[in-house]
Amino acid sequence: MFTNVRNSLFSLFRAAPAQTQLKSSLRFKHEYAPRFTNPGKKHKGRVPVRIGGSIKGSTLQFGQYGLRLKSDGVRLAAIQLKEADNWLMRTVRPSGGKLIRRLQTNIAVCTKGNETRMGKGKGPFDYWAVRVPTGKILFEINAPTLHEKVARDAFRIAADKLPGIYEFVTLNSLPKAGFDRVTAVKPTENAVEKMKANPDRKLANALKGNDEFYKLYRR
Repeated sequence: MFTNVRNSLFSLFRAAPAQTQLKSSLRFKHEYAPRFTNPGKKHKGRVPVRIGGSIKGSTLQFGQYGLRLKSDGVRLAAIQLKEADNWLMRTVRPSGGKLIRRLQTNIAVCTKGNETRMGKGKGPFDYWAVRVPTGKILFEINAPTLHEKVARDAFRIAADKLPGIYEFVTLNSLPKAGFDRVTAVKPTENAVEKMKANPDRKLANALKGNDEFYKLYRR
């Protein structure tokens, strides 16, 4: 009995064991490989071609500099985007800026092995990918203290790690609809005001006749 009482007293003054903090992933953090336990299989599909004049995703929304696809649409793998991401972070991190990812890998690519009979739906999951149409922005850099030449050089090296041809864009760059840049729409010209600014003899006499002085002598 005395032993039980002694153990109970020791347990009151004994320091509580430190709780081990489990490393948990940050919520809302960008991931190139979604953690789905059972990724659904997708058709290979084709990269969409924008022929309706849409300029969605072709301009900067969050930063000062960006990387935009210039050539035909491509399908990028998660590992390719991650390699470009790692290089851009080396440039953005020292300047205290932020790298914005405009893409999300949402296509589960399955690869069939050799000597497999014909038919679809075969092969296990291999990697994640995303379809990128022409004119789509992949990355943006929001770093007011970063020089444009440094950002341009960083995007040039990152583009070498990706398939396709890319271009450097700024806030002054025009949007793209497919392969064509959207030019600024000229304001409509008022023909009447243009004629009044430089009237001929007949129009000048008609305008002069509207003066109050000449209206007094009209019959």
